[in-house]
Amino acid sequence: MILDTDFIIIGSIIIILLIPLYIYRKKVYSFFTRQGDFQTFEENIKNYLNTYYPKIEFDYSIVQKTNMEKDAKLRQILVIEDLVSQFFDFKYELETQKCIHKDFLWSTYEQNCKPIKGKLPNDWAKRKEFTYRRDNCKCKRCGLSIELIDAHIVFIRPLSNGGGYNFENLITLCTDCNKILNSQIKSFRSSIIEDRLLKKVTIK
Repeated sequence: MILDTDFIIIGSIIIILLIPLYIYRKKVYSFFTRQGDFQTFEENIKNYLNTYYPKIEFDYSIVQKTNMEKDAKLRQILVIEDLVSQFFDFKYELETQKCIHKDFLWSTYEQNCKPIKGKLPNDWAKRKEFTYRRDNCKCKRCGLSIELIDAHIVFIRPLSNGGGYNFENLITLCTDCNKILNSQIKSFRSSIIEDRLLKKVTIK
């Protein structure tokens, strides 16, 4: 059987094109595997942040900015560092909060709202729990769900500046957000959510 000349030429071209692909098959495979893994990483990190920190609107443009980076691990680290910086730099203004309905207030509530220097009111534990419940057991800055034992109840207006222990002046924060609002040290950012993200969403 005599093969058609066009068929032979086309077949030869295909073989020539496939030879480099075969020779470098491991590199090609690892490249596409890395790309797929990074897509999984991107989905995981978005799901994680949206679930645990719903009140912060993260900008994911860093994903596109790093798309030329071939090293998937390095790219992950660059993305995480950018998102952690956003978490740290998120602007949150402390505002007057809702009061607890008067039907739930107790007889000594009003008199214990006034600060006494160096002393918490004797009903502070109750105030803390009520504030925590009012804020739906979540940090008001980032939206993280927290346990009562981990909640930080802070003053919107400091006691030294005329603030009191009334519910309108109390707000619930998680440990990280409490540190951020009370810290001017930029290096603190590396110790907050970065480790969690690296452990939970990075590719192995």
